[in-house]
Amino acid sequence: PEATEAPEATETPDVPEAPEPPEAPEAPEAPAPVPAPVALMPTTPKAPVAKAPAAVAAATKAAAAAAAEGTAPSGEAVEDSIDDIVPLVSYEDSDEKRSFFSKDGRWIIPKREQFPSVFCALRVRVRMEMLDPSRSAKELPKEVVEDVLRVGFGLGKSLVRWDDARDTTLAALISASTREVVVAINGALPAGVGRGSKLKDDRNALSATVTEVTETSDDVDPSRIMSIASCLKESGQSDAIVFELPQLWIIPDPDFKPKFASIGLYPGSFWMHFLKSWGAIVTCEVYFRTAPKNVSDPRVNLVVKFRDRESMKMCFTFLYDRYLVHPKQENELRPPWCRLTSFQDFKSKATAKAGAAAKSGSGPKAKAKAGITKARPAVKALSVAGLGALALQPAPIQAPA
Repeated sequence: PEATEAPEATETPDVPEAPEPPEAPEAPEAPAPVPAPVALMPTTPKAPVAKAPAAVAAATKAAAAAAAEGTAPSGEAVEDSIDDIVPLVSYEDSDEKRSFFSKDGRWIIPKREQFPSVFCALRVRVRMEMLDPSRSAKELPKEVVEDVLRVGFGLGKSLVRWDDARDTTLAALISASTREVVVAINGALPAGVGRGSKLKDDRNALSATVTEVTETSDDVDPSRIMSIASCLKESGQSDAIVFELPQLWIIPDPDFKPKFASIGLYPGSFWMHFLKSWGAIVTCEVYFRTAPKNVSDPRVNLVVKFRDRESMKMCFTFLYDRYLVHPKQENELRPPWCRLTSFQDFKSKATAKAGAAAKSGSGPKAKAKAGITKARPAVKALSVAGLGALALQPAPIQAPA
């Protein structure tokens, strides 16, 4: 189904500066205490998380024992049992493989300055519910959402960005009075705030609850490993990664209008070389009609198919639930919303959708040509060392239909 149009982003006063990625950034100073308009309720302790490495090791050991006894399952079953193994992330060069990145706090910094940096935020999921069920939480002004997050929960300047959640819960789907947002934080949560923390804001007639707290900076965190393993398991037949990025990130021309539904990513682009950091690429295409619509900020899907599955898994492990910082444009830190897919299935569905739109005269041609239209020079360039001067603007994004 056609994605609905997302509301245009509006300017936000007092936009915080982004944390500096290069040269060992110092931890941000704790913000001055801000009197919250409401009192926080007691925090519910977080349930212990099962250890993913032990589960994976047990599954592998069981498969090996079955093979030794001659009772090993079919090829498909064996593949399903081991395909969720999460690759080990390393930032050190070895005799077998060179690392293209280094780790500095919450930043994954590329060794080539023209590549994007990766920000590993503390991700906090907050559910907002209107006290009056007849009011729509999805229509809350951005200023109200920020007031709840920065002042109500005391996040202050540690809040880097927030977006509407894509994988909303059933409660948020069936009730217009409920809204869920995902918040990117640089640092730690204020004392007394954690999973289960609640507040009631009488002035804005809403309540808010912290439902999840996810650390994305620790590559060996058991909960992160389990989450990635689940994605790999559910997409056992996938051979490609889908990214959702601003169109200007791929084609830095604000006046560009696509003539085709998709084009091949330019082989010499820094995006192609960035993706090759994880392995050889079979094909990489840009799709213009598959991402959620946003009139003021057109987006595209970048779909990359690696030559082997291990490269795909490593790239996904690096970028899952993290944020990309464009190396050449200001105010550009975004979640890439990466997910796994079958390249052929994605292409077939996109082509069919574009064909139907072209037939009705509402979209570009369905048949795409490899290559890319020459684009104008990128807007104001910055070095990686200058990323600390970025002003990051929270931009709510409408979930796809």
